[in-house]
Amino acid sequence: MPIGVRIRDDALSIADMQALTRLAEAHGYDSVWLPEGMGRDALSELLVLAQATERVRIGTGIVPVFGRLPTQTAATISTAAAVAPGRVILGVGIGHRDALVEGYGIEFSAPLEHTREFARITRQLLRCGEIADPGGLYDIARFRLAHRPAEPVPVFVAALRPQMLRAAGAVADGVLLNWATEDSVRRAIEHVREGAVGAGRSPEEVTIASYLRTCVTDDPTGVEHESRAQIARYGSMVYYRRYFSSIGFEAESRALAAAWERGDRAAAIEAVTPPMVRAITIMGSAAECRARLQAYRDAGLQLPIIAPFPVGAPIFDTFTLTIEGCA
Repeated sequence: MPIGVRIRDDALSIADMQALTRLAEAHGYDSVWLPEGMGRDALSELLVLAQATERVRIGTGIVPVFGRLPTQTAATISTAAAVAPGRVILGVGIGHRDALVEGYGIEFSAPLEHTREFARITRQLLRCGEIADPGGLYDIARFRLAHRPAEPVPVFVAALRPQMLRAAGAVADGVLLNWATEDSVRRAIEHVREGAVGAGRSPEEVTIASYLRTCVTDDPTGVEHESRAQIARYGSMVYYRRYFSSIGFEAESRALAAAWERGDRAAAIEAVTPPMVRAITIMGSAAECRARLQAYRDAGLQLPIIAPFPVGAPIFDTFTLTIEGCA
């Protein structure tokens, strides 16, 4: 039963990330995933972590499609694949609109179309080595990789809502969910299947993965407080509020909207209820966390990816405890 781990915190150095990736590899993890935050380059970090390990797969989770060209991204990933054959995963997605517009100074438009085309183009390049797509969204007359990967590089699409889930089913090798409940996993699978069948593909070709905020701890109260703060921060974005509402937290989403409209962070944290925290956060002893992970697998999740987060102790130690406890 494969399991992945998301490694990201601004306080973690590259050396810390290398050590945690080696720890995950030693404990039999299938994959390590790297989100791309402001001022971080997930593709460079992927290459560094691949060179520091021997077996574990390394994936971007995710590279925002508005920050790069698909041709450029495929070329970078093909280089990483030459260094670590069969161990590289490309995860792409929309990213966070406000951060992209304000931080990158880009125009944000047609996110569904950009994500679908970005995934389609990079996947074709990584499989075939070249593409000619004149007149398309990216208007590529002809592009060829200098070195096509010798082994397949899976392309995952981050998706929450039905349209993007169906798009992932149509063009990607996998879908990457976030803040999922067991019920939302079941519903997401149906949308992915619809997209795959509609594109003439077998749904079994698409792997269902999800980030799961997880903390092995003997201090569930502290974990709950930190989780509420994280959920509230995501709830500052309209896209995530709509998603939270769609998975059963409509009242919490309305309260989050009202709080952020006033700029009241404390009220936003207060708007996140204990049932919401328990539904989308895994916490407790190692045995309790492993039992919750199994419940997600029973719901159809093929690749649970734990996303440790620090509570109280040094950040490296909290990651270590959770990685070891969930192995």
